[in-house]
Amino acid sequence: MPPLIHKWNHSYAILSSVAFPHKKILFAGTHDSKILCFDLSTYNLAKTIQLGDEEEAHTRSSVLCLAKSQDERYLFSAGADSLVRIWSVGELSPNGGVFITELTTLYSLIDIGDIFSIKYLDAHQTIVFGCQNANMMYMSGIMDRLNGKPRCDDVNRLPQRRYDRFFDSNGPGSQGDSARCNSPSPGCYESRKNHTIMEVPLRNTIPYAHNSFIYSIQPLSGANVQLPDAFYQNGLTRASTEFIISGGGDGLSKIWALSMKNKGCADVKLLAEMDNNESVLCQVVQFPFLYCGLNGGFVKIWDLNLDELVATLQSSSKCDIVSISVYEDHIFASHEKGVTKFFKDETFEWLVDDGLVLSTEILRKKCTGSSFLRLAAGGKSGSLTLYNISELVEETHHRGSKINTKISEAANEAQKSKLKLDYQAILDNDNMQETLRELMSFKTVSAFTESQYVIDSRRCASYLQQAFTSLGASCNLLPTGSNDNPLVHALFKGKSKSKPKSKIVWYGHYDIISPGDPSKWTTDPYMLTCENGFLKGRGVTDNKGPLVAAMYSAGSAFLEGTLENDIIFLVEGQEESNSQGFVEAVKKHQNLLGNDVDWILFSNSYWIDEKIPCLNYGLRGVINARVTIWSDAPDRHSGLDGGVHREPTTDLSRVLSKLQDDDGHVLIPGFYAPLGELKAEEEARFKEIIQRADLCESVTLEKLMAKWTKPSLSITNMKVSGPGNSTVIPRSASATISIRVVPEQEVHEIKESLESFVTQSFKRLETPNHFKFQVLNEAEPWLGNPENAVYQILREEIRDAWGIDPLFIREGGSIPQVRFLERTLNASAIQIPCGQSTDNAHLNNEQLRIENWYKMRQILHKAFNRL
Repeated sequence: MPPLIHKWNHSYAILSSVAFPHKKILFAGTHDSKILCFDLSTYNLAKTIQLGDEEEAHTRSSVLCLAKSQDERYLFSAGADSLVRIWSVGELSPNGGVFITELTTLYSLIDIGDIFSIKYLDAHQTIVFGCQNANMMYMSGIMDRLNGKPRCDDVNRLPQRRYDRFFDSNGPGSQGDSARCNSPSPGCYESRKNHTIMEVPLRNTIPYAHNSFIYSIQPLSGANVQLPDAFYQNGLTRASTEFIISGGGDGLSKIWALSMKNKGCADVKLLAEMDNNESVLCQVVQFPFLYCGLNGGFVKIWDLNLDELVATLQSSSKCDIVSISVYEDHIFASHEKGVTKFFKDETFEWLVDDGLVLSTEILRKKCTGSSFLRLAAGGKSGSLTLYNISELVEETHHRGSKINTKISEAANEAQKSKLKLDYQAILDNDNMQETLRELMSFKTVSAFTESQYVIDSRRCASYLQQAFTSLGASCNLLPTGSNDNPLVHALFKGKSKSKPKSKIVWYGHYDIISPGDPSKWTTDPYMLTCENGFLKGRGVTDNKGPLVAAMYSAGSAFLEGTLENDIIFLVEGQEESNSQGFVEAVKKHQNLLGNDVDWILFSNSYWIDEKIPCLNYGLRGVINARVTIWSDAPDRHSGLDGGVHREPTTDLSRVLSKLQDDDGHVLIPGFYAPLGELKAEEEARFKEIIQRADLCESVTLEKLMAKWTKPSLSITNMKVSGPGNSTVIPRSASATISIRVVPEQEVHEIKESLESFVTQSFKRLETPNHFKFQVLNEAEPWLGNPENAVYQILREEIRDAWGIDPLFIREGGSIPQVRFLERTLNASAIQIPCGQSTDNAHLNNEQLRIENWYKMRQILHKAFNRL
């Protein structure tokens, strides 16, 4: 299977698709009467159009076919309601929306059944569509007619309002004269809900164009097609003639000439027939060849100049070919099992788990501006998938180290000769995604000491070194201990001549926590999955996604020659394991950082909801400690020894009970002494959060203040020896205490007070059992200054990117090394969250919205030069 770029899921089958690549839009027609509009830049679902009247269920219709105008101004849809709809399509807005308006609805007075195929011929504003009743119909001068807008007032002329379906309709007029238009004439309109209704004249019908359903219509002329003179015979002229090829269930492909006349009429001539011997389910024209997808897995290729059969191919699955796409003689044929690619004498087939593939669409690089050639495939299961097919068509393909090799060569050239190179193709978002894909594949669980994870973590650090170097940075791996993952240090040198350079440190980490039970994930946690506008996988939001966005922000500016400030990256591999070795490594190699760091930036938290971007200026610290009590005796039976000896579990319970009173108030001496009143400006920020953020009703101002500005104590884990059944008295018992501290408190003071308090509580029990207190890990709290220059610059850039002011928030969690870096580098830290409240960091199905990721890169790209 080729690499998957993105996948969207819908509840019903995707029946048709059409791309507007210059507008970065992909449309999909569904079985449940919807047209889905996807943003190809952010992969968000930009709009859902529901067909038919909201109050009338019988007007709903499967969208069987879609088409577009060459200038991408108009979308055309048709399907099971016997109607053709014309839509005006605007540009994607900066916030990801798109304005789409239904301009007109075309209908026929005769019952034509389902519309299986539709195409728009731009030269003469002509819509051609193929019908279930074997008729082919057309309407010319569409846009000119819309500008005229004569009117009638009878919506009951629309076929879906007659209630009876194909072959048994009562037809217009059978319900009385009220079903007829007051002035029935070809081209009749009605103004309804800001659009018009247009009747296709009966004279614009080609009756029994085939002896079966008409599944396919393809234009033969176009911007890139220059037809030979042989097509223009018997009075046909280039200026007035359009050519189409229709394909039907009768096995025939037919070439038609539509010679346009005045008043939207045309002379229609059948020029040639090609017998495929099997039903023609789909067709593609790349002149001079016609590619026909047939029953039985056959693909036939015809030379249109000579009306000769060139080749007959067959997929190994022998399933009906229901959609076909062609790129430079590479044929992609979809069927019930998946997709088969034919090229010369080679056949490549990949199976899909989603079942029947019903539509395919190739998105060319020159149109989308992306680095990869893409194939969009819509399936019966409701999936719409983008595949990277660059490798399959033998194009230059850059992934992982291959990307970096090319970038490195370009960077060296830029440094040596200062040539202005176009780096966009190798630094676009597609390549950024491929770098993240490689990074996600490393199983960098720092808590696991098995060789697989140790080796993968070292390989990941080496990959990051290669990636940084390729983006133009100088990079070193710094040891942190014999068994600990190395620290990655990278420097992008700025070139500012207009002002003194700033030095910014970006702090991040490449290690992750364990994904846990894979069965609880809907995707492979170690494989980047792009689905429904989100990136998914372990570490995608914590912290590999934000790290890659920051790398590409600095790297692209450096390679473009626009980076003004020095950007230093410190990326550790032990953050999820108490940052073991980090402090020692930074102190040992502080010469690489210097004594003139201005700012420390990091992104390791999330928005407070799913809608409003945030800036984070505070974190609680943490002290995790374990208390263990054990006896010299082995595990015992409660029936034999119960009530005879002092039991470790009972002693532990008594010690833990002394930590808090009945109201949850912490009783450790001096615990609350340093705390003061919340400042008025902070309380105002918290009130703004309550007012603006989309929070559940249970979140109150008091609860926000409690978890962000107040310390807490929790018992997070309890363990006992023995089998754990109800009759065994354990010889040992332990509990983990987790204390969250706030900036007013000193970690070492709280830690010492906790140890002294539980030790004295145990001694007062006068028990023969033994006691041990152990600090597992600790992290200092952090409080930034939301009024400083960097926060204000980031605020402006966020407002520019998202069109909304960010919220200034704090968080109850901890990041161990922020305060250490502030003290060591004598610089202020600033946090810019990337993900949303629903990212599921440290949980199953971790994710990061692609739009957030792209905007993060955009924001940092500008901010790095403004700091």
